[in-house]
Amino acid sequence: MIEIGSGGLNPSNRGAGFPNLAKSPGPPDEVIAEVTARCEAELQAAGIEAQKLSYRFNGEVPVGIVGSLHGWGFRRDWYYWVAEGPGIPLEAAEALHATHGQQVRVMGHCGCPSPREYLHGFACGTYHVDSPEGLKVLADTIRSVYIEPEIESAKEE
Repeated sequence: MIEIGSGGLNPSNRGAGFPNLAKSPGPPDEVIAEVTARCEAELQAAGIEAQKLSYRFNGEVPVGIVGSLHGWGFRRDWYYWVAEGPGIPLEAAEALHATHGQQVRVMGHCGCPSPREYLHGFACGTYHVDSPEGLKVLADTIRSVYIEPEIESAKEE
């Protein structure tokens, strides 16, 4: 196994957090395959679609997939997932923060301020997610606020 024991800088990432998957530049293919499989399992556990990349992602974590859910993208960094999307309305973002604000960090802020405090009422479109539980709760929140687009022919009737 390729896990590194560091919990990172955020105290929320102790115990049940994601492992540090950052690697030195140019890891062998078998390491990339193992990291990719681990990341795919993390996404699947949260109900997030994993999309295989046609290229090797050269970020902190050498991985061959990203996640996708209702216009949100998910990429794996050091010991957390970065989620970026069109935004979560303030009320839903505040509810998420009330239960998981130490694990699902607004704009990646290590001080874990609330969305209202940090974004002054605007929707939050970036989170750093430190734990499997936090990733699942964020995905559930995104699903809860997503509105299916209407089909044009249904509008005409």
